[in-house]
Amino acid sequence: MRQTAINYAAALLLTAAISLSGIFMSGQLLDSVRDSAFYRQSQIIGSIFSQEDTSLIQVATDTRARNNLFKFAGALANAYVSFEFIPYNEMQTFTAVHESLGPAIEIDSFEYHGKNLVITGSAPDETEYSEFLDRLRSHNHFAQVTGNFHTTPEGRAAFEIVLSAL
Repeated sequence: MRQTAINYAAALLLTAAISLSGIFMSGQLLDSVRDSAFYRQSQIIGSIFSQEDTSLIQVATDTRARNNLFKFAGALANAYVSFEFIPYNEMQTFTAVHESLGPAIEIDSFEYHGKNLVITGSAPDETEYSEFLDRLRSHNHFAQVTGNFHTTPEGRAAFEIVLSAL
């Protein structure tokens, strides 16, 4: 619950940072804004959308897509900052994951480990999880797609999927 609140707070602050970035164009304030994590995430989101014809408005008006994009941008920012791996083709990666989701899959987090993108989340059952895994594989955007899951006490399939970059 606390993590969800932190994610929503980060999403709201990131949205504000993107909206107000044009206002902060002077001196030391600009330097401190550029050093902030929110500014870096907004730059990453901007670079993601500059790679494709995907409309930021389409993602911004879909709450689920927007929340997943913020989580994905956080993973990219962490990868850049930690020099874990400098991801490329970010928009294609996000698009492949987003198009593969289906209506019932919930993403908890994205995280880069080396060149691999790790997705954690849950599905209503094993069948939905397996279909999500199959849809990811069908995109042919990844060198390898592997995953595992366990059934929660509520009967959901909690999963971790590892996507290896081409």
